[in-house]
Amino acid sequence: MEELKKTKQFPQVFRDGDLKASEVPNLLVLKTTVEQYTPGSETQRAVTTVSGATKLTVRSQLLTPEGKVVLERTVNGDVRFFGSNLRATRNLARNIAKTIKHSSWSGSGQPTTTATGQPLSREET
Repeated sequence: MEELKKTKQFPQVFRDGDLKASEVPNLLVLKTTVEQYTPGSETQRAVTTVSGATKLTVRSQLLTPEGKVVLERTVNGDVRFFGSNLRATRNLARNIAKTIKHSSWSGSGQPTTTATGQPLSREET
C-alpha cells in the first residue's frame, strides 16, 4: 500500500475489506497471484554472493469492480545479496508500483482510485 501511495497515481489507496472503498467511484482493484516462489536463505546470502537468493514472480492485475482488466503484468521481486527474506516482498511491492506508474493505462479515461487485495463486490472466477 505504501509503495502505491508513493506513486501519486491514486487519490486514495484502500486495504482489502475496507468498507469505504465500495463507495468510491472509479475504483480499481489490485489483484496479485503468485506464479513462482523460490525460498532463499539469509545465512547463505551472508556467507556467499552466489547462492541463497529469494525470488518471487507474481501476476499483477488492475481490475474494475466488474472484473474488467485495465492492466496486467508479470512482476518480479527478489533479494540476492544482503537482507531478510521480507526484503523480497518489499522489492516486489516497489516493482509493482513502478510498473503501474510507468504503464500507459493512466490518462486514458480509466479509473483513478485503487484498492489492494481481492475485489469487494464480486466473487472470484
